Amino acid sequence: MVTMLFSCGNSINSIQEVAVKDTFPVEQARDITMYYSDSGHIEACMTAPVMKRYENDDQKGILKLPEGLKVIFYDSLGNEETVLTAKYGERFDELQRIVVKYDVVVITSDSEKMYTDHLIWDERENRVYSDVFVKIITPDKIIWGDGFESDESFDQYQILRPKGEIQINDDKNISE
Repeated sequence: MVTMLFSCGNSINSIQEVAVKDTFPVEQARDITMYYSDSGHIEACMTAPVMKRYENDDQKGILKLPEGLKVIFYDSLGNEETVLTAKYGERFDELQRIVVKYDVVVITSDSEKMYTDHLIWDERENRVYSDVFVKIITPDKIIWGDGFESDESFDQYQILRPKGEIQINDDKNISE
């Protein structure tokens, strides 16, 4: 007959500390609306169905948006300029950076659309970028490639490693 005994050396306090640190947010909210402003002017408005904030040694000020988000960017006159949607997002307070993932769509006021699966908004540098596949549809062409860089308003953008481009001919006189 063989008998085996096992023992754990961690105290209950250290186990509870790890469990709380790694899994539970310090704040949760539903149907949130957050405004980003500079000198009293609203620059963006973010809405999300669920928000969870984490504060601990490893994750100081991380805001997680696990059920998706929508961000509306405004110009200096307060007009809606660009709309961003994604199925998941995280905001890192210390870095002033938002990372969005999964079915990311950006629509500009001049009807340009961008599709990707990963996008980073760097609030400090006022730029948006990605290192994965991106497709941009404009009124006259479709462009795709890997990597993307732009200003916050998506006025000045470039695909870093273009893979292709198709011109869209909207001539109604062409027979099908």
